[in-house]
Amino acid sequence: MEPVIEFVRIGSMIAFLSLAAYFDIFNRKNVPVVIPYAMIAFGLILNLATLDFGSLISSATVALLILTVGYIVYRTGQIGGADVLIFTGIALLMPSTPTPFYPVSQAAGVLEYPFVFSVFIVSGFIALIGLAVQYIPPIIRAFISGRTKITARQALPAILISVAYLGAVFFLTQMCVTFPSQRCVISPIQGILISALALLAGFLMLFKDEISLQMVEWVSYSKIDEEDVIALSMLKPALG
Repeated sequence: MEPVIEFVRIGSMIAFLSLAAYFDIFNRKNVPVVIPYAMIAFGLILNLATLDFGSLISSATVALLILTVGYIVYRTGQIGGADVLIFTGIALLMPSTPTPFYPVSQAAGVLEYPFVFSVFIVSGFIALIGLAVQYIPPIIRAFISGRTKITARQALPAILISVAYLGAVFFLTQMCVTFPSQRCVISPIQGILISALALLAGFLMLFKDEISLQMVEWVSYSKIDEEDVIALSMLKPALG
């Protein structure tokens, strides 16, 4: 990656993300859609300017994959629409790992994959830590008081997902030990991080209903925002 282009990529990504974070914090989590759209457009322009069509196709493929999967997750109410577009913008603005991070990835002996995947994993881990800090204390109080309990309906998917993630992580990290001369898919440190993420996510899934109940904010119809996720399961059906 050309030093000047890389500097522009890093600088523009920091600027766009700082602007999005400002609106997310101080504008009721409502990020103007023009910000992620500008990220996507500027990323495409930079990729075209490099005249590296191989990189252009690969970054566009990753961005399209994120957009497709993200839209499906968005429709289920698990993520905001702006988040999907911002991750897509990151994939286009920074298609590969920034040069300052190369020594770290080389020392870890892992395969090079799109930078946005690392961002997604780390941001997911931080988000889960935030959820844990916010909701575990009230969950413990509710569990002790008997207001909430663990049911088979909650336990089964939490256990299955945790076991599946841990099994995949063990298999991929074990390949590094078995074939030390080959580039690892994930390093042992990454494996520990993803394992902690899976276990924490599984724990929070056990109390999904209690967390959802605490996350719901009842507002009047006039205050509903376009990006708000409506908890349809908690609405009472209209009378006759």
